[in-house]
Amino acid sequence: MSENNFDTLTAMGIENVHDIEQYSTRIEGDVDILKIYFRRHHGEWFAKSKKFKIQRLHKNVKVDAGRVPYRAITESSPYFLRAVAELDQLVAQEKSTLNRKELLLEELDHLEKVVSRKIEDLKRQIDEL
Repeated sequence: MSENNFDTLTAMGIENVHDIEQYSTRIEGDVDILKIYFRRHHGEWFAKSKKFKIQRLHKNVKVDAGRVPYRAITESSPYFLRAVAELDQLVAQEKSTLNRKELLLEELDHLEKVVSRKIEDLKRQIDEL
């Protein structure tokens, strides 16, 4: 796939969209948070990630019953939704190549490596005290 299909991600500053491995989203207050995880390249200890905070849209919606005729709500911005749609497209391609078992084994292996490196780092810091 060409980079042109991922205009929103490119506009967000992501240089190589094909390095994206996975992403997560969450809502904190009236902000959508999008965290994108990239593949770990040879020689890197940890995988890289980028976090984006995108303001949610505020709307007043008419309520049929009750004392208040309108209620304030928030919803995700179109920019955020376009980015997530592009990420879904990228991640779906990747997941179709690996079966679920292989993916879980890779995640488990990665977790073991991260935990062991963190333990080593903490031991080193303790020794330095």
